[in-house]
Amino acid sequence: MKLLLLCFLCLSPKVILADGSWSFSGVIRSVDKEEPKIVAAHDGIRGFAEEAGELELIVGTGDHQIAKPESLIKGRLVEKGGVLSLENIWPSEPEAERSMMLINRDLTRPRIGAVSKGILKVGDDLPRFAMYNQLADLITAEQLENKAIVLNFIFTRGKVPSMSPATADRMAELQDKLEAAGLADSVCLVSVSLDPEFDTPGLCYEFLDERGINHEGYWMLTGSKKTLDYLTKQVGVVVAPSEKTILNHSMVVLVVDTKGKIFHRIPGTRWKLEDVYNRLEVMLKGWN
Repeated sequence: MKLLLLCFLCLSPKVILADGSWSFSGVIRSVDKEEPKIVAAHDGIRGFAEEAGELELIVGTGDHQIAKPESLIKGRLVEKGGVLSLENIWPSEPEAERSMMLINRDLTRPRIGAVSKGILKVGDDLPRFAMYNQLADLITAEQLENKAIVLNFIFTRGKVPSMSPATADRMAELQDKLEAAGLADSVCLVSVSLDPEFDTPGLCYEFLDERGINHEGYWMLTGSKKTLDYLTKQVGVVVAPSEKTILNHSMVVLVVDTKGKIFHRIPGTRWKLEDVYNRLEVMLKGWN
């Protein structure tokens, strides 16, 4: 700790960006077990520290929970009152980034063999895409294979009670119901962030953790805005900036079968938990 402080005090004069922050890229060396802090190594931070070194950094609650030693990360370094914190933290593994780029490129191509054109409808294949979940794990089509999927769109800053908060709470209730029925392992619950420039994996973790969800069975996915734009266009979700609510957006819930085809589509905000659960039960167990 003393060595870290000494390095910090001996840094050369800083060139501070307009927002008082610096781009950071490095690797987590250790995670404090008690406080929301990490020690991260870097190869130099332009305008802040030209030489390689290590820094003790304050991080958000969610970022602290999912931080793993030896993980590559990137983010925004901020200094306030002599205290360093790291914000807007994203995974930065080159192999994962490359895989994500190659998979998401398919979203820009025509859907070969689609039952319908334009907005995805019942019977169409859910397009392949890749994003990070709230555990900072890269989620691809492979993780969703042979499972039923319930997919919708929310964002952590959404405060309209009947929209994102209600959807997340209903998904948490659906997860509980599936676990009680022994169907949880056959279903993947997925909410895609409509606000990926703000919703980092750590913020998604914090948002869902407040609702007491099982992080292995309900994923909130986030990634590049370009990927989101292609996906929402195909699904038929419209998003626009709003001064009052941050985002104005339409909503839809997709129930996808174990073959990756859309089994049911529910537009709007008033989807009922029992309706979705009953369709999953029929899909997985068949008619009795």
